[in-house]
Amino acid sequence: MKKKVALIFGGRSLESDISVITAMQVLSNIDRSAYSVEPIFMYEGDFFVKGLDKLDAFSSFNPLDHQRAILYKGEFYTIKRNSFSKYFKPDAAFICCHGGEGESGVLQAVLEYNGIAYTSPSVLASACGMDKALSKQLFEGMLLNTLPHEVVSREEFEEDAERTLQRLESFLTYPLIVKPSNQGSSIGITVAEDREQLKFALDVACKFDTKIIVEHKLTDFVEVNCAAFRDGERIILSDTEQPLTLNDFLTFDDKYMTNGKMGGGGHIIPADIGNLELIVKAHTERIYRELDLNGVVRMDYLVDKARNKVYINEINTVPGSMAFYLFEGQNIDFKTLISRLIDNAVNYQALHRTPSSFKTEVLSKFKSGGKIAK
Repeated sequence: MKKKVALIFGGRSLESDISVITAMQVLSNIDRSAYSVEPIFMYEGDFFVKGLDKLDAFSSFNPLDHQRAILYKGEFYTIKRNSFSKYFKPDAAFICCHGGEGESGVLQAVLEYNGIAYTSPSVLASACGMDKALSKQLFEGMLLNTLPHEVVSREEFEEDAERTLQRLESFLTYPLIVKPSNQGSSIGITVAEDREQLKFALDVACKFDTKIIVEHKLTDFVEVNCAAFRDGERIILSDTEQPLTLNDFLTFDDKYMTNGKMGGGGHIIPADIGNLELIVKAHTERIYRELDLNGVVRMDYLVDKARNKVYINEINTVPGSMAFYLFEGQNIDFKTLISRLIDNAVNYQALHRTPSSFKTEVLSKFKSGGKIAK
């Protein structure tokens, strides 16, 4: 019997359009002989179904062209004239959301509450991975190399910009790179070479987040990515990737717009970093295992070849295109990757299911004479 899969994408995120592309890629490559798939689009806090299997539906999304749905006790129901009709009961959810509540743990919590397996890290791991500042604290606790950085709140900067700039300059040296802590796809990131540029960069970042990371920027480095996914008890590592860019860092356009295709800026696989590739792969497996991750997760590194150092930059718990191309060197094509992610999600949920009830005599004792403290 075919497994039923809810393909969930979209959400209130600046990366929603990218998630649509990832979802359409998955829809085109999923094994239809093994899975019955239903696209489910998250839009303005609601789920929508029907007519969501082509890009044309999203170039100018009109919710009136589709049907609103709710998730109740593990099943999607459609809503029409204040009545509910059963629509789809998934065995698993294939998450293609980038950023926002679809990647931060919010969607994962909703699915867990409904008993639906899903193809991404857990609620806690998703929340930690989404917050760059928090994930850096985890990396430091693992004694991994991270670049010197400071965290700035929007409230702090808006209350006293001059004092904030002085604090940053007392701990960090230029050049600096300024990032919204909870955004992806290089949105809101700016490089600062002096105080004037730093103030501008903070102004920009504060438009996208309430928590900002300011970190020292390497001047001679290579960006390197490596992904992993869980296959039973094994962790499968991808090839390393060296994205190419002419900019100071990998921009949104580098990732999605160059040559009119995702990842169009080009890359080198495997990355040209010599024996440091072994360190990148070892770190990737360790982070994946120790944070008890699930689904495809891509780790992004900064490699300083001159000093022979590898810095962990961030993790992406739902990477664009599911980073499928990084596994082709392991003889795992996109269709196979999708199948393994779905099957492992179901198995992972079964292994990690906790008791839903615990019987005690506490309530009966209170009923027969106990008192509630006031």
